[in-house]
Amino acid sequence: MSYQYPARLQSARDIIIAEKVNKHYGAYHALRDVSITVKQGEVVVIIGPSGSGKSTFIRTINHLEQHQGGTITVDGTLLNNDVKNIDQIRREVGMVFQQFNLFPHLTVLQNITLAPIRVRKWDKKKAE
Repeated sequence: MSYQYPARLQSARDIIIAEKVNKHYGAYHALRDVSITVKQGEVVVIIGPSGSGKSTFIRTINHLEQHQGGTITVDGTLLNNDVKNIDQIRREVGMVFQQFNLFPHLTVLQNITLAPIRVRKWDKKKAE
């Protein structure tokens, strides 16, 4: 069964392409041949039971976890051990987890605007 993209996304470019991604923790095979293509503008939710690899997969897209097999391409940049590629991807990829940690000494607005100000060098007004 193949997925039919809505008309508004049919011409959108592929922004994340993961092909046969594998991740091991010792003998434990956490991700086994995971493949997905996400188009620009598409919203994707990854659901599954505890321990099924959801967070691990998302963390591999940002190279917070290193995958041992397969390929991940984000916005045309192949994710590998090249630090330039990793930095470029991390500037563009945001992640939301069920449990998140805010800096307790900052307000919610300061937490939200921290990344655009630091990473993109936006001024405070633009970030807000």
